[in-house]
Amino acid sequence: MNYNCDVIQDLLPLYEDGICSDASKAIVEEHLRECSACKEIAGRLKNNIVEETLTKEKDIVLSRYQKSIRKKTATIGMATAGILFIPLIICLICNIVIGHALDWFFIVLAAMLLVASLLVVPMVLERKRILWTIICSVVSLLLLLLTCCVYTQGNWFWIASSACIFGLSIPFLPFVVRELPTGETLGRHKAFLIMLWDSLWLYLLLIACGVHIQADRAYWQTAITIASYMLFIVWFWFGIIRYVKKDGWIKAGILVMGTGIWFGLSNNILNIFMPTADGYGLENLNFKAGLNLENPAAFNANILFIIIVLSVCMGAAWIWIGCGRERKNADRKDTDKRNVDKRIANKGDADEKEA
Repeated sequence: MNYNCDVIQDLLPLYEDGICSDASKAIVEEHLRECSACKEIAGRLKNNIVEETLTKEKDIVLSRYQKSIRKKTATIGMATAGILFIPLIICLICNIVIGHALDWFFIVLAAMLLVASLLVVPMVLERKRILWTIICSVVSLLLLLLTCCVYTQGNWFWIASSACIFGLSIPFLPFVVRELPTGETLGRHKAFLIMLWDSLWLYLLLIACGVHIQADRAYWQTAITIASYMLFIVWFWFGIIRYVKKDGWIKAGILVMGTGIWFGLSNNILNIFMPTADGYGLENLNFKAGLNLENPAAFNANILFIIIVLSVCMGAAWIWIGCGRERKNADRKDTDKRNVDKRIANKGDADEKEA
């Protein structure tokens, strides 16, 4: 009996899976012997089933292998943690035997915690290893500094801790912020939060140093002025690169021009807020003196002026190139849009003629 191909093709998935009845199986096999089209479809269906089966088996094997690796890694981590207890026990026994209080034992304990943060934490945890490794390492390092400071009866902990946090934040904070769960609004401004954090800790470091040395007015004036002036150019670069939606040549031109002007005016601006500065600013500009080192004030002013002129010229040239590129891109987009509109209109006319 001949059956319609549509009926047979509906039965093919059941036939390939082996879950159809014997009567249906006989009908399908009889039809496949006579119909080459359905036989080709059955072959493709069989290949797809084989590929899906292999994919599932591959995923299962990889999952088992990953679980095995994680289990072995966790075992090694726990063994490492156990090994780290050995020097702690030895130090504890020695400290008690020689009659000392448990003083430098806590230094060794904090040091072992730091080692464990770097070695054990990434091996034991399965998720967000980088985040927790950095956090645990920084906390352990601060605890070690605090223990050493207390043991030596010093007052340098705030300087050391602020310097460590500031120094470690620059390379590692981006990894931490990337792993933190943030909302959609904060997620778009992670780089801004990193910049704000680093800037804050720079000022906190300066404050800690000033308090530690009981600084006078000259220190605060010099430290805050120079730090603020240097941070200005960093924030300027960050703002242009991150938030200005222009062609790359335009942004590069703005950065070159702005940096040149910032550097050229540095002495003049710092002289306003720092009476102790050298005073070598653009007010000493003297083209007749040229680049004569015998007149350092004029030499410095002439160099700064040359830097400003060159940076402005180069930046203006790059901005001009970028504007040209933007105009070409805009013209190309307009041309593409007109072509699309034209094709749509032609298609509409053709459809009306057919109707």
